[in-house]
Amino acid sequence: MAQKEKVYSQVEEAEEIVKELCKVYPDELWPVRPDNVVVLGIENKERGEKSKTLAKVIPIKGAEKAVFQINNVPVRYIIELYWSDWNVWCMAVKEAIIFHELLHIDPEIGKTIRHDCEDFRMMIDAMGVDWSSKGDSLPRLLGDEKIKFNLDLRPSVTETAEGDEIPEGPKEEKEEEEKPTEDADELF
Repeated sequence: MAQKEKVYSQVEEAEEIVKELCKVYPDELWPVRPDNVVVLGIENKERGEKSKTLAKVIPIKGAEKAVFQINNVPVRYIIELYWSDWNVWCMAVKEAIIFHELLHIDPEIGKTIRHDCEDFRMMIDAMGVDWSSKGDSLPRLLGDEKIKFNLDLRPSVTETAEGDEIPEGPKEEKEEEEKPTEDADELF
């Protein structure tokens, strides 16, 4: 049986979060140009029960890139997520997931940055290993107080790939280091 094609719609709330995160965290998110990022929610499917991928960043390439350029569309990255997840996440989780995806964006347009561990050390240091499962107890990135990230732990901009996954929570076994792929960067 053929798989149903995904139906997407723009997640405007997430795009506002992108803009605010870039304003509040310019040192951490310096390679990100908010106008080059669009967030799309999958409307007609839910994330599979076994899937740990909560969101992923996809660089625009090939024919899509050409079509965008011909039509003067500045988008260079798509953050893809499921509406069914977005609608139940608290604001702190939404902000953290979007922040995480933005950390994948490389200064060289069209490339992405791999995780520097099972997640990004900068996020683990500030928010804990299990940040994605904290829900309402997760600190707000866009709350009253700015979270202090250790800038020495920023992802290396020299180690790039075009596909990364972030696990939903901590893994019990250490996995082999991932090799660069041609896929999108995935969160959880």
